[in-house]
Amino acid sequence: MSHAPRHPRRIVLAAAALLLLGTSAGAQTQPDQPPSTDPRTTEDPRKVADPRKVEDPRKVEDPRANAKDPFSGLRGPELYDALYEAGEVGHLRQAFHDQGWEILGYIDSHCENWLAMHERKLTDTEEGKKQAAELQAKGRSLASMADSALENTRFTNYVNNFYGWTPEQQVTFREGQKLYRQGASLAQEAKSPQEAQQAMTPLQQSLTRARELGDTWGQSMTLSLIGRIQADNRQYVDSTATLKEAARLGREIRDLETVWNGLALLYETAIAQQLYEPAREALQEQFLLAQEVNDKATADKIVQQLVDLDKLFDKG
Repeated sequence: MSHAPRHPRRIVLAAAALLLLGTSAGAQTQPDQPPSTDPRTTEDPRKVADPRKVEDPRKVEDPRANAKDPFSGLRGPELYDALYEAGEVGHLRQAFHDQGWEILGYIDSHCENWLAMHERKLTDTEEGKKQAAELQAKGRSLASMADSALENTRFTNYVNNFYGWTPEQQVTFREGQKLYRQGASLAQEAKSPQEAQQAMTPLQQSLTRARELGDTWGQSMTLSLIGRIQADNRQYVDSTATLKEAARLGREIRDLETVWNGLALLYETAIAQQLYEPAREALQEQFLLAQEVNDKATADKIVQQLVDLDKLFDKG
C-alpha cells in the first residue's frame, strides 16, 4: 500500500539515428602525359588486388558501436518504461537485477492505476476495459520479469494478490490507506511522544485491514510507524518486536525504506538500553544492505559506526 495512488511517468523515446559519415574524395585532374611504350614501366598485373576477394566482414566496424545509447542517463521508472516499450527484455531484466530495491513503487503503480480506472468507472466503455486489461497485463509481465531477475516470486505474488481482490476488498484497501494517512498525520503533528500515541488507533485499524487483505506493503509501512511511536515512548520490548516484523515483511517485497528505517531504530533502541549485541547486529545488517544497493559511502560510514560501537562498549 503506497501513501497515495502513484502514476508511472511515461516517456517516449525517439529511435536513435545512426550517423553515417561518408567521405567523398574529390576527383583530382592529372596532368597529361605521353603514353609509355617501355614495357618495364607497365604495372605488374600480379600486383593488382584480386577483385573476387571481399574484405573480411569480421573486420568491418559495426555502425551500432558509434550509436548513442538511447537509455543512457535514465534510471528508475523512466528507464523501465523505456526498455519495456522498446521490447528490450534482457536489458530490462538486468536493470531490475541491478536496482532490485528500487522497483516496488514502480510495480505497485500499475496496480494502483488499474484500480483507479475501475473506481472512476473508466472500464464501463470497451476502450476503458481494453486499457485496464493492458495495464494489468503489463503489471503481471513486469512482476514476472523482476522475479526472474531476482530469482524470487515476491512481485508476482504481490500483483496477483492485488488484482484478485473483490470490489468489497478494494474498498477495504482504500479504507486502510486512509487510516494510515490519518495516523501518519497525527504522529507528525504531535508535540510529544505521548501525544503521538493518539495515532495508534487509526494505525492499528489500518494494520488490521492490511492483514486481512494480505497487503504486505501496507503491513510493513504501518508496523514501521507503530514501532517508531513505541520507541519514542520507550516501550522498547514492544518496539523491538514491531520493528523486526516490519523489517521481515519489508524484505519480502524489497521495501527499502521500511527495512532501513527499522534497522536504524533497532540500533537506536539498543543503544538506549545499553545492549551491545543487538546494536551491533542492526549495524551489520545495515552494512550488508548498503553493500547490496551499491552505496559504498554509507557502507563506509557504518564500518566507522561499528568501530565506535566497540569503543563505546570497550570491546577490543
